[in-house]
Amino acid sequence: MEHYADLIDVARQTVSPRVFVDQDVYRAEQARIFTKCWLFVAHDTLIPNPRDFVSTFMGEEPVIVVRGEDGAIRVFINSCRHRGARVCRVDHGNNALFTCPYHGWNYDCKGKLRGVPQHDTAYHGELDKGLWGLIEVPRVESFRGLVFANFDAQAMPLSDYLGDFRWYLDLVLNRAKNGMTCLPGVHRWRLGGNWKLAAEQFLGDNYHTSTLHRSMLMIGLGPTDGDFRGNAPWEKDFEVKCANGHGWINFDIPAPPLPPEQEAFIARVREEAKTTLNPEQQKLLFHAQVGTVFPNFSILSFLGFTTIRVWQPVGTHQMHAWAYGLVEKDAPPVVTELIRKMQVLTFSPSGIYEQDDGVAWQSAVEAMDGVVRRHYPLNYQQGAGHGRTMANKPGLIHPPSTEIGVFGFYEFWREMMAKEAV
Repeated sequence: MEHYADLIDVARQTVSPRVFVDQDVYRAEQARIFTKCWLFVAHDTLIPNPRDFVSTFMGEEPVIVVRGEDGAIRVFINSCRHRGARVCRVDHGNNALFTCPYHGWNYDCKGKLRGVPQHDTAYHGELDKGLWGLIEVPRVESFRGLVFANFDAQAMPLSDYLGDFRWYLDLVLNRAKNGMTCLPGVHRWRLGGNWKLAAEQFLGDNYHTSTLHRSMLMIGLGPTDGDFRGNAPWEKDFEVKCANGHGWINFDIPAPPLPPEQEAFIARVREEAKTTLNPEQQKLLFHAQVGTVFPNFSILSFLGFTTIRVWQPVGTHQMHAWAYGLVEKDAPPVVTELIRKMQVLTFSPSGIYEQDDGVAWQSAVEAMDGVVRRHYPLNYQQGAGHGRTMANKPGLIHPPSTEIGVFGFYEFWREMMAKEAV
């Protein structure tokens, strides 16, 4: 049996290109990571009412996320127990039953098999419906409206899995007293590149900005000196390596003027945050903030808007990006519309920043896939050994630019890939 953990050299801080381009590695990830880790499946405001549902993926498994009549959120594999076809073929809605279009078996919001055509004749009334319900994902838990699920019934609680990373998520998700809501609709698009390249960039790659996004600097959308590292290292401008492969970037750079309605709303949220966040967190409000929850959930808050991402794996050389917009629940309609437009213009399928990233990720996997190149490791040594623990913020800290958080992602990947598969 192959030892996939050997692909990460902890002593030298290197990663084998096979981690990104090898099909055997990709298949092993589906069994060892995507069935064992907490995966984002929905925001709870997308399914506020009984029988509301959304369809999504956990790794390569299609799933339905549904709120039952009892208010509980459940997650089921979107596959009929008869011949396996999807029982839900729409993105979202409200339904009491999910009916397979192939042979007509139908299931309720608790996953129970309710209807079977010709049950009394073709099955002679002998089919035990209680044994043939939808396959339920055993663990579903939430944090600040983010709903995660886990195929591993023995997994640690979500709060433990997030650990100290909750402190950073709260900078965005807990700054307003009434919390956040998800804007209607999901942006979805196909990208070349391996899902881990996107996850690692949002987790801790501030190094690429002045090079890859130089065209944005040339038209004035960024610091005039082209330096995205900020001016207050360690205190306001820093990156974080957290436990379990999570990571965060925080930097305070001058932003272009925002519309007066949005500036007024931000001022109001700053006041509210005095009751929801501690003083150290309040110092970091409305900075540029990017982070990843291992393995494939990312969050970005920038220029007053917030987007959350899922990097859906669909092979070694391709991923699907799913992007949701978040806004404070009590934001005025004019502010909500401004935030929606800002997200669409910057970080969306047609966003001016987004196009640069996709080209780089595709180029990377194409170049690394040669039989010679895949034998030469990738360097993740930036900042190694120079991180600090600090009394006023959790995790291992280093100012931009550094790769301590990014390599932490692969250290946890290594740990998960060394475990038994399902």
